[in-house]
Amino acid sequence: MSNINPLKFGVSGNQYFRQETKEDLSKNTEKESQTQQSKKQIGSNEVFGFLAAQNADLIPVKTQKTVEVSKYVTPEQEARIADFMKGFEADFDEAFNIATDEFPEISERAAGNIALAYINASYA
Repeated sequence: MSNINPLKFGVSGNQYFRQETKEDLSKNTEKESQTQQSKKQIGSNEVFGFLAAQNADLIPVKTQKTVEVSKYVTPEQEARIADFMKGFEADFDEAFNIATDEFPEISERAAGNIALAYINASYA
């Protein structure tokens, strides 16, 4: 009988399984010692500087933008807006004080939300 297309079962007959070869362990230790000697020693300050530089692009610097109102608004409009804002701030302060007097145990944020809700309802 010939060996044409023999059946191969198990680990020994598997073509995808490679059997372990015996290697000389002394050769591996020599290679590892050479690679350890060739590595450059890096200081901790350099590592921290590199890590800090990686995050530099993620957190942009907050710039303060100044807007010249005179380019966009006439003096009459500016005066009208300023008067409205003064009235709005007075109404907000009054509603805030009423909320804190009525409910002394609530936080400032909650009192501010109540004041804004009152102003939104009254200005509409």
